[in-house]
Amino acid sequence: MPAIVNVEGPVCDLDDGPSALSFVLSMPYTAPDRRALLDAIGPLAPMIGDKLRPVPDGGWRLPFHPQDTITSEQGTHGDHWADWTATTCPALLVLARNSQVLTPEDGKEIVARRADTRLTELDGDHFVHATDPDGFAAAVKPFLDTLA
Repeated sequence: MPAIVNVEGPVCDLDDGPSALSFVLSMPYTAPDRRALLDAIGPLAPMIGDKLRPVPDGGWRLPFHPQDTITSEQGTHGDHWADWTATTCPALLVLARNSQVLTPEDGKEIVARRADTRLTELDGDHFVHATDPDGFAAAVKPFLDTLA
């Protein structure tokens, strides 16, 4: 059975001001060694440190280009309510209580505006699926189990 697990929302109205992910622009794309790159990415190291890639000159690089992250995020901006409410499969919205992207009020509206949508809240920020994978799995598994 198809289902949706959503960690964002159908409306991303961040066109006023810098991207919530603009901090990645201060990161180097490459570094002379893995340790230097890990140090440079700071708090993202636990999430992407195992995804860093060696380059032929002996250095290391990020698994993404920082500007591509911003470009991708900007592609989510806009009003996607029609798409969200047009789907009918069961859905779970995972809301991180300290999300930089989605407020608790917006999360409750997302659930209220679409049939067969459930809400689960976790402590954490936008990256809760990466910073608390066990908590995320524990929140999502019961929802997926109902689909069998």
